[in-house]
Amino acid sequence: MIYWKYDIILLLVTLCTRIANATDNSTRALNKILLDYDKKIRPDQEGPPTTVTIGVYVESLGSIRETTMDFSVTMFLRQTWTDPRLAHGGNEEVIFKGDDTEKFWYPDIFFLYEKNSVKHDVTIRNVGMRVRSDGEVFRSARLTVTLACNMDLYEFPMDSQNCDIFMMSYAYPTSELILTIPQTEVFVEPNITIPRFTLKGVKTRNTELVYSTGNFSCAQATLSLERQMQSYVLTVYVPNLLLVIIAWLSFWIDAEAAPARVALGVTTILTVTTMTTNIQETLPVVTYTKAIDIWQAACLIFVFLSLLEYAFANYLLVLQVKSQRTSYSIRKLDEDSQQTRKAPALSKIERNEDGNVTTYRPALAQKEPRLSSHQLDKLARIVYPGAFVLFNVFYWAYYLIN
Repeated sequence: MIYWKYDIILLLVTLCTRIANATDNSTRALNKILLDYDKKIRPDQEGPPTTVTIGVYVESLGSIRETTMDFSVTMFLRQTWTDPRLAHGGNEEVIFKGDDTEKFWYPDIFFLYEKNSVKHDVTIRNVGMRVRSDGEVFRSARLTVTLACNMDLYEFPMDSQNCDIFMMSYAYPTSELILTIPQTEVFVEPNITIPRFTLKGVKTRNTELVYSTGNFSCAQATLSLERQMQSYVLTVYVPNLLLVIIAWLSFWIDAEAAPARVALGVTTILTVTTMTTNIQETLPVVTYTKAIDIWQAACLIFVFLSLLEYAFANYLLVLQVKSQRTSYSIRKLDEDSQQTRKAPALSKIERNEDGNVTTYRPALAQKEPRLSSHQLDKLARIVYPGAFVLFNVFYWAYYLIN
């Protein structure tokens, strides 16, 4: 009964020995091939152009910066091509890593519009290569690249952006090297998190770029990003909305309370201006108007008009007070009847205890204004909120529906 255990152990040892011998044979065959191998010459130098299949696995996306219009991506760049010179008689693929991958020819791919890049080398250099018996080569490298992303900020912060990853050969034109990136070879980490953005998808495209030095094949991967505007709603839109409402409170304060209404109006204007300045410091200087600029400008105008309304209400209050005052010019007239007859008909003649005649002439009362300050405030309580609601309807309908 115990003999079958020894048989299984013997079988496993035999299999491991065969695999080790096969791998060892493949390695010896490749080492023999490398004696006459020239890595400076591309595969099938005299034949058709070498076709390299590009694959990308996006591991993480760094912050996408509007101020510098760029983004960072950490990815596994995968390349597959066939090199007939590396075909060997072994049955297993041979794996190379780190500096050993420099023994072979591989495509001189670079990233167009690259600003910065990092090769990862912890704990070893993150590069691996597999060579199959038929000469097919698979190379993978882990990189972090910062690339330019030309953003359209007309609808900021309700915008969507497309950031491109362009990969092309530096030295080989299309006649010698063709890059292709199938849609099935692009993968994204399932639980990827991007600050302030949501990744909607990745599209690939194979193009050819024309330069004065020739035509070059280009593999393009486009990341479709949609901005998360929840933070802007809480930090920009809601505070501005509350400031506009606070400015309306002045319509319920009596026009005679000048310190309260002026302080309220000036404070809200300064607060909205400060918020606008802080937002602009986080955005690039562009020559066009963004959606958030329109919102902040509208809020500033509504707050300013609230203060302007008080200035007009105060002016009406002054006119109203002047119209209610009646000033009299008191003159002492002589007992001379001639002086008395010269008194105007509108004068009121009275005698005092001494028998002297005193004439009172009321000054002409100013005409009372048709619109009082109180009536203006009551009108503003309806017109200002109504206009702001109407603005919001058009603003959100235009940017959210589009």
